[in-house]
Amino acid sequence: GSRGGRRLGVFAKDKFPGEFLRSWNDALAKEGFEKVDVSAAVAQAMAAKEEVELQLMRKAAAITSEVFTKFFKERVMEIVDADEKVRHSKLAEAVEKAIEEKKFLAGADPSAVEMCYPPIIQSGGNYNLKFSVVSDKSHMHFGAITCSMGIRYKSYCSNLVRTLMVDPSQEMQEHYGFLLGLQEVLLRELRHGARLCDVYAAVMDVVKKQRPELLGKITKNLGFAMGIEFREGSLVINSKNQQRLKKGMVFSVNVGLSELPNRGAARPEDRTYALFLGDTVLVDEDGPAVLLTAVKKKVKNVGIFLKNEDEDEEEPDKDEAE
Repeated sequence: GSRGGRRLGVFAKDKFPGEFLRSWNDALAKEGFEKVDVSAAVAQAMAAKEEVELQLMRKAAAITSEVFTKFFKERVMEIVDADEKVRHSKLAEAVEKAIEEKKFLAGADPSAVEMCYPPIIQSGGNYNLKFSVVSDKSHMHFGAITCSMGIRYKSYCSNLVRTLMVDPSQEMQEHYGFLLGLQEVLLRELRHGARLCDVYAAVMDVVKKQRPELLGKITKNLGFAMGIEFREGSLVINSKNQQRLKKGMVFSVNVGLSELPNRGAARPEDRTYALFLGDTVLVDEDGPAVLLTAVKKKVKNVGIFLKNEDEDEEEPDKDEAE
């Protein structure tokens, strides 16, 4: 270039402390340089991953899937079977410990594996379907148990969200089935060239037509692009984002319903519940998006059905052994 330009591209949200950076910024201001935020443009350019990056993200997703299936789900079933009292925060700590054990890491080197954020476990009517919250110190309640966990492999992120349901009512199962259907629509719409706002609108149209009473209960966005950054703020699936999808982008797709009433519940912690479902997916040329987190999620896979003596023919227990 001419070196005569007066505009500098910067990452506006990145703030660094220290005397050196302060004097640098003062010098730029003194010379009259104009700062332009290039965060979104750079994020868009880097969002479509190269094959070597995709291999790392596939591995990260495989590790997350293993930790959830072989450790977290098994541990929750033990807790329920033994009627143990375990705090959300303690269970979250146990998940963090589990990634130090090679048997849960799909053959990966433990030194290359770390959490993207502390695991978030919620139950008992107190839910916040975001990834910025922490597991509280309440005891796990045997109802709807949401779990969010994201694991990095060699700096690349993955994310998984599941809801385990203990003896779910028929209405809870129906709400969960509807959520599964919404995720299918979401995956179908995530294809090369589609605008993020149009993907969001397609899912909301289904809610409006089929279950309009749930419009106020659905999560405010439906996911975001991932890579080395866990959450790329300029590539969020919401009603306003005009950015277009590209083949090779990886998204954490998350759809949830909160403040659902549990009719007929006797205990306060049973009166409301939430359902949350999320996966790591790869955007393809023609769609639907390809699932990278291969963790089963039908009712028979996430329902924990306790056998009642007067309900001997209850069959879902068999499925839970899968």
